[in-house]
Amino acid sequence: MRVIAVAKELQRKGHEVKILAGEQQIPILQSHHLDCIAMPSLPKFNFPFQALLGTDDKQKEEAMIQMKKIMQIISEAEQKIIGTEKPDVMVCGNLTGPSSAKTYNIPCAMVVLQPHGLKTIELFTRRLPKKAENFEMLKVVQLLIMEGMPELDGGVSAEYKGEWAVAIKDKVRYTGPLLVEKPESLPPREELKIRHAGNKDRPLIYVTIGGGTPLIGEDFLALVLDAFRTLPDVSVVIATGLALEPEQLSGYNPPDNVLIRGFVPGLELIKASDVTVFHGGSSTLMTCLACGTPAVVVPSMAEQEDNGAVLAQNGAGIVLSKDGLTSTALAEAVQKILSDRSFWNNAQKLKELGEKYGGAQAAASMVEQLVNRERTS
Repeated sequence: MRVIAVAKELQRKGHEVKILAGEQQIPILQSHHLDCIAMPSLPKFNFPFQALLGTDDKQKEEAMIQMKKIMQIISEAEQKIIGTEKPDVMVCGNLTGPSSAKTYNIPCAMVVLQPHGLKTIELFTRRLPKKAENFEMLKVVQLLIMEGMPELDGGVSAEYKGEWAVAIKDKVRYTGPLLVEKPESLPPREELKIRHAGNKDRPLIYVTIGGGTPLIGEDFLALVLDAFRTLPDVSVVIATGLALEPEQLSGYNPPDNVLIRGFVPGLELIKASDVTVFHGGSSTLMTCLACGTPAVVVPSMAEQEDNGAVLAQNGAGIVLSKDGLTSTALAEAVQKILSDRSFWNNAQKLKELGEKYGGAQAAASMVEQLVNRERTS
C-alpha cells in the first residue's frame, strides 16, 4: 500500500503512472483508479522464507538458490515489459525492480519500511547467509524512500554498522507514514464512531489481527471477547480479516457491546477508535501513528515486537506478551489507556512528528527530483 500511496500522489500531480502487478493485485490497484500492466503468468512456487530465517546453514543455502531462481524468473518478465514501456523512472516495492531498471539505465526509487529495532535487522539480515546481505539492488537504487521517522529507529542507526547500513546511508529519505488516504480527509471521529459502532459517546476499541501471523485463531479472539465482557461501557469492533469467518465466533456468545466483522476500512476504524488492539503489523502501526491513536500491541514475531516498542517507548501504547496472555491483562491494558490521558497526548505528538516528513506528497516530490537530477547529470 505504501507504493500505491506514492503512485497516487504522482498521479495527482499530473504524471502518467502505470503499475506492473500480478493478477491478484490488479483489482486492488484498479479500485484506486490506477493504470495496471499485468505480469505474465508465472510458475507456481513456494517462497522459502522460513528456511531463510532458520539456523540450518545448508537449508539457508538451498533456500537462497531457490530464491534466486524465483527472482530471475520475475526479473526476466519485468524486463520484457520495461523494455516496451520505457518509463522515465521506476518506483519499486520489490527486490527485482532495481536490477531491471539498471538493465535499461532507468533511474530507480525503492519504497521500503523503516526497521524499528535491532530485532528486525537481525531477522532480515544477520540471520541470512552472508552473501544475501550484499543485495545488489542496494547498490543500484538511487533513492530509498523510507516510510518512517529517524527518531523512531529503535537505535538501529547508532548500533548497526553492517554492509547493509553502509549501502543505504546516503540514499535514504524519510517520509513519515505513507497512506493512500489522509486521516484528515475522513469525517470527524464522532461521525465515524456512529458509522461503525452506532454510538459517538462511548469509547470505541478496534481489534484487528490481520493475516499471516501465529497469533490468529479462535482462542485469541475468544480471549478478546472475554476481556470486553468485563468492560460493558465501551463499544468494540473486531475485524477477523483473513483469520476466520465472523460466524465462527458466534458460539462464544459475543457480548452486546461487541461487533464482529470480516473486513472493515482500517483507516476509518483506527481514526475512530480510542484504542486499537493489534499484533504489531507495520501497516497498522503506521496508520496508528498517522491518526494519533494509542494502542495495545500483542506481537508474535521479532519485527512486531520492535513495532510495538515504538508506541510503548513513546508512551503511546502498551505491549503485552502473547505467552500466558489473559483476558484480564488485556482488559486492564485497554482500561489503563482509556483512563490515562497521557497515552492519547503522546500518540498525538507522534502524529505531529510524522506530519513533519510530508508523507506521500513528499515522496512524490523526491521521485520528481530524482528524475530531474538524472536528466541534468
